[in-house]
Amino acid sequence: MKPISNMAFYCCGARMQDAQMPRPICGDAYAQLFMNDYGQRIYDRFSQESLSRVSMTVRHRIIDELLRRMLKATPELSVITIGAGFDSRPYRLCGGTWFELDEPQLIAYKEERLPAAQCANPLHRIAIDFASDALEDKLAHLPRNAPVVFILEGIFIYLNEKETHQLVETLNKLFPEHLLVCDLVSREMVEKYGQQLRSIATEMKANFKAIDKPERLFSGSGYQVQERISLVEVSVDLGLYSFPKYFLKYFLKNEVEGNSVYVWLHQKEASLAH
Repeated sequence: MKPISNMAFYCCGARMQDAQMPRPICGDAYAQLFMNDYGQRIYDRFSQESLSRVSMTVRHRIIDELLRRMLKATPELSVITIGAGFDSRPYRLCGGTWFELDEPQLIAYKEERLPAAQCANPLHRIAIDFASDALEDKLAHLPRNAPVVFILEGIFIYLNEKETHQLVETLNKLFPEHLLVCDLVSREMVEKYGQQLRSIATEMKANFKAIDKPERLFSGSGYQVQERISLVEVSVDLGLYSFPKYFLKYFLKNEVEGNSVYVWLHQKEASLAH
């Protein structure tokens, strides 16, 4: 597996452990299907990273709930997940036509463990070598006759400003009207809370490239914020942290804003004029 694909085992292991708890946060019962001895060794390297494990499972739950709401309102929605990793949402959520893009070896491994043919929803898996294949070429073949939402979970922390701009411009070019659901982590959050996590990831050559105020890159590319959901606030709501919620407003404002899930809307220029 490539470095970021290795990180997918860490995310999967966190969801597997969560699903085994008496009161799971996101309850991904499929996660265990993807964990093997190799994946477990990757996961074990992060054994002390309890804060990031909580963050990842809360993030996954937030996006689950957003998608459930979207699919209920728009059952014909096309859900395109870039860097899908070991995501099992097409099997857990009802509705939509799903497209998963990731590295060829990860897609092949995933297909062995949980074939797309077994999914109740239409599911298409697309192999892409992110280092050598053009994302535009892969997306150009996807249908555009239905509403579209892109899911990029745990992706932008690995991209610098130029790479982020190139990615969103590709989406905008091919799909002028779409929703984008993603998490954004500020450089300050990584430097304050993620030093050990970044160190382990760097050892696996998966380098964090978090930037200052990443949300400005999206607003500057024609996106409008529909929702911003703080992982810290949701964690407090779920009882995962013991301090009262009002504490966040006065003492943890940067933490609340620095690690959030965003729902962005991109529309054609003509639509924006109205």
